[in-house]
Amino acid sequence: MRLFTGVEVGPAVADALARVSDELRARAATLAPRARITWVGSDRAHITVRFIGHVDDEKAQAITNALAPPIAVPPFEVTVRGVGAFPPSGRLRVVWAGLAGGVDALSAVEQEVSRRLEARGIPREERAYRPHLTLARVKEAGGLRARSLLEGYTEPAFATTRVDAITLFESRLSPKGPTYVALQQTALRG
Repeated sequence: MRLFTGVEVGPAVADALARVSDELRARAATLAPRARITWVGSDRAHITVRFIGHVDDEKAQAITNALAPPIAVPPFEVTVRGVGAFPPSGRLRVVWAGLAGGVDALSAVEQEVSRRLEARGIPREERAYRPHLTLARVKEAGGLRARSLLEGYTEPAFATTRVDAITLFESRLSPKGPTYVALQQTALRG
């Protein structure tokens, strides 16, 4: 099974992300009609805390056990604000919504989750943690560039969501895209 931990977002954030995705989808269709882009539905909106990857049932149980105790970070709020792309120049791969406020607390959660997973044989990520909400994955850019897609696009804060737990998800892949199944929640407690 393929696992990751994430923060579920509230309905206000999901609705705001759907609106922004619709606007950017229309822009992308005009700028690069041949682009192949998979837009993330608001029903799958989340902030990834830690991607774990494929594990067998035994490793999954060890991960579940490691993530069972509450995380010693007080609950906090995260505001979704702005849009961007990875990479910012060159071949476009991901369109994302950024975060403001709560990012330090989110990073503390990621550090604790990574520490617990490392104790169970899951190595830490080599890349720095850059929390965001993925709006789209670009399979074939068809000439679409981040700069042209996002140029002049100014969006104030979309919405705020309270973070009082993280969720261990299983990602089930299908031709229609992934389905995220919540396996367990871990509370935050300061």
